[in-house]
Amino acid sequence: MSNFLRFAVVVLLLASCGGREQSAPRNLDDACALSRERPAYFLSMRDTERRWSVPVPVQMAIIHAESRFDGDARTPHQYALGVIPLGRQSSAFGYSQALDGTWE
Repeated sequence: MSNFLRFAVVVLLLASCGGREQSAPRNLDDACALSRERPAYFLSMRDTERRWSVPVPVQMAIIHAESRFDGDARTPHQYALGVIPLGRQSSAFGYSQALDGTWE
């Protein structure tokens, strides 16, 4: 399996880990505090590490860079003349910030 395909599968698995808890954890700078606050995150990441050989710190770094652990993360709206909403900059959504084209 190619590295890109593995990466895409890992990102999609992490994106599907959402569910009920969508707000970002309180302390994003301390991985130990994050795993204590959200043990389900850590368990899912460990399962992903066992299955796909992607280390937990790499998974955490990707999610932190993409959405800062906010399950409802979306790109900001664009405005014409500062007040007329034109829609979002892209269709990126969730932990992985995957685009609509990615899902297709």
